Amino acid sequence: MGKARVVTRVCESCRKTRLSGYNPGTVCAACERALFDRQHLADPGDDLATWVWHTGPMREALARLDFQAVLVIYRSAAGVSRREVGERAGLSESAIWYWEAGTRQGIYDIRQLLQLTDALQAPRLALIPVILGQPRALSDLLPGPAALPAGGTGHG
Repeated sequence: MGKARVVTRVCESCRKTRLSGYNPGTVCAACERALFDRQHLADPGDDLATWVWHTGPMREALARLDFQAVLVIYRSAAGVSRREVGERAGLSESAIWYWEAGTRQGIYDIRQLLQLTDALQAPRLALIPVILGQPRALSDLLPGPAALPAGGTGHG
């Protein structure tokens, strides 16, 4: 009889940390702490978790163009299923699954990325790491306090 093959799971946010067998989730403890840091806790009525777009793990995933991680981080923060993300974005649950699994590359189309982020009410300014290729936020780029355009959402 052959040996049982051990499956090594890796954090779907940072793509570095090996997950413990005691961790039933898909995100490591360090990424989870970074996501749920007290300064980023959502308002009770914020079921879209719009705050998550300004966290370190999300900016790092965007800078890596790791849209699989972006979806996992968003779903983890918002506490929603693939079906719910698909409904919000006007996509099927299977499309979200394929994107997370990396078997469909459609999210690399800028139109689909903008459709998804708009549907999830992400401020377009949160996509700065995609453009820069580094996890810097708008506040890191502006001298003094960051001022958002009129309306404060960052949508173009």
